[in-house]
Formats: sequence, C-alpha cells, structure tokens
Amino acid sequence: MAARAYVVDIAGGAATATVQIQATQTLRSFALSWVNAAAGKIELSLSSASQIGTAQPDTNVLARASCSAGANTAFAEFTLAQPVKAFQSIYIHCTGAGNLGTAVLR
Repeated sequence: MAARAYVVDIAGGAATATVQIQATQTLRSFALSWVNAAAGKIELSLSSASQIGTAQPDTNVLARASCSAGANTAFAEFTLAQPVKAFQSIYIHCTGAGNLGTAVLR
C-alpha cells in the first residue's frame, strides 16, 4: 500500500498548520508552493513551537524556506526520510503577511 500524502494550506502571516498523521509511514518529501507577498519563512517541524528566527534550530526542524517580498510565486521541495506514527502531529509554521500557499507531505 502506498504511503498517504498530506496536502495543507499555508495561511500566511504568523500561523501554524497542524497535520495529524493517519498511519505509520516514512515521509519522503516536503513540497511547497506559495505567493511571496512579504518577507518571511515557512518551516516544517516536529515541534508545536516555531523556531523561525533561530539561526541554529534543534533537530525537530526538518526543513525551512525563505520567502522574499514581491508578488511572485515560489516553489521548493525537500527530501526527507522522517519516520512518523499514526496520530503523531507535524507542524508547518509560517511568517510573512499574505504568504499564502500549499504544502504537500509524502
């Protein structure tokens, strides 16, 4: 059986989206697309507390992308090898007013 994909809206501004894992699997990739409306960051983390602004985050931060100001779209994809269990939560933290987008975890 193929691993489940999780599609998440990125709200923009200082926000966190929580993804509840439905089955034990290994996350292999984290893909992002967003509109750069303001400078900010998007972070994938195992921690419910954002570490955006931390120069050297702890091992809970799995990926981080920078958003530049301007009305253009951007895309980033990260390779992962993160085992997760059913009912575990993964967090997508963001900053930057209006940086709306979509994240896909596979």
